[in-house]
Amino acid sequence: MGYCKFCEAKPVESWFGSWCAECRQIKNLCNVYGYERVLEILKKCCIRNENQLENKIRNHKERLPTIAESTEGTEEMATDESYEKPKTRAKKLK
Repeated sequence: MGYCKFCEAKPVESWFGSWCAECRQIKNLCNVYGYERVLEILKKCCIRNENQLENKIRNHKERLPTIAESTEGTEEMATDESYEKPKTRAKKLK
């Protein structure tokens, strides 16, 4: 069988088909609501403009810890003597 003509990644549903299941759903939505309306919705919801990109980058940078904060606990973890080996089941003798 061939691959979907839309996504070009998934195999088609049937031998004579041209679309995979997901792309057929998209095609059916386009037939119901119109290709222009579906494209408008995709552009509005999925594509970010410059302001949205800048806000996303700024918010992401605010969430990142500084270098001093991120390396603060590594020395304690490396020299911690209170580590206990996990208890596992005893092996059965044959």
